[in-house]
Amino acid sequence: LMRFAAPGALLAWGLLPLLGGLLLLGLLRQRALLERLGHSAAVRRLARSASLERRALKGVMLLAAGFFLIVALARPQWGRHAEPVTRRGVDVLLALDVSTSMLAQDAPPDRFTRARALAGDLARRLSGNRVGVIAFAGSAFVQCPLTLDLAAVRLFLDILEVGDVPDAGSDLAQAIGLARQTFPAQVEGHRVLVLITDGEDHEGRAEEAAGEAAAAGMLVYTAGVGTTSGGPIPLPGEGAGYKRDADGRVVTTRLDEATLAAIAEAGGGRFVRVSASLAESRLLAEEIDRMEKADLSSRIVTTHIDRYQFPLAVALLLLGWEPLVSAARRRRDEP
Repeated sequence: LMRFAAPGALLAWGLLPLLGGLLLLGLLRQRALLERLGHSAAVRRLARSASLERRALKGVMLLAAGFFLIVALARPQWGRHAEPVTRRGVDVLLALDVSTSMLAQDAPPDRFTRARALAGDLARRLSGNRVGVIAFAGSAFVQCPLTLDLAAVRLFLDILEVGDVPDAGSDLAQAIGLARQTFPAQVEGHRVLVLITDGEDHEGRAEEAAGEAAAAGMLVYTAGVGTTSGGPIPLPGEGAGYKRDADGRVVTTRLDEATLAAIAEAGGGRFVRVSASLAESRLLAEEIDRMEKADLSSRIVTTHIDRYQFPLAVALLLLGWEPLVSAARRRRDEP
């Protein structure tokens, strides 16, 4: 069955009657002018160059050319063609720290908001790759499994909040270990974990875990959020104040660049410090894009075959032929 890929173009057919009417009006006006000079038959013998029939034929050819040109623009299709399509890319997991230290406001408006913004921007730049989200604090869980649907990734990022992981503290090794379990076991290499955190690691096993991950073919990148001078941790609720230690002193949380740099070095990746402009997302995306790609998915795609060439050829033939048709009456056409 024939179908049109761009059926809206067929609306232009509505212009053809208007064009035909203008051509007919021109012919009738020409006939009226000739008849004013005298008897129509006698005038035609004198005006050898005027052949209303041939002018009408040229007009019909132009209208027919317009008809077929509009058909070509509507892209008629019939027949189908099946071909395999394979998507290649890199598997990337974005691990976001949701511990309470991420509420510190030394990276305005707060660390977590900036971390989530970086993750969203990075996911947008990783189109064509599979992306997933891990949330971690004292433990870790998969917030969004690896998917090519980046709209779903952004949705899961939008609903993620500090405190979604009930276990207090910050265990980066847990996030690294969960990432290793989440990546497909049959895929060697082509796997990247991006840890987005302030670097506080209460367990101190992250560097070792990153080295083991790198040996298994998973690269570990770290993105630090916050400042080395640090800031207090706001408590939930308006006017609740700041988190304090056992002695009643306000706790100051600081970005641990040294720990994050060591984790990235052990994991074969690199450390970046997240700025307000989020320029680091472009840098990370470019590095990931340069990595060797793996087959992520394969499927058979059936496409309709375009046949616009046929009506286009007819239209061009008519447009090329029309100027060759003389508007003058040839002698053998004379009565």
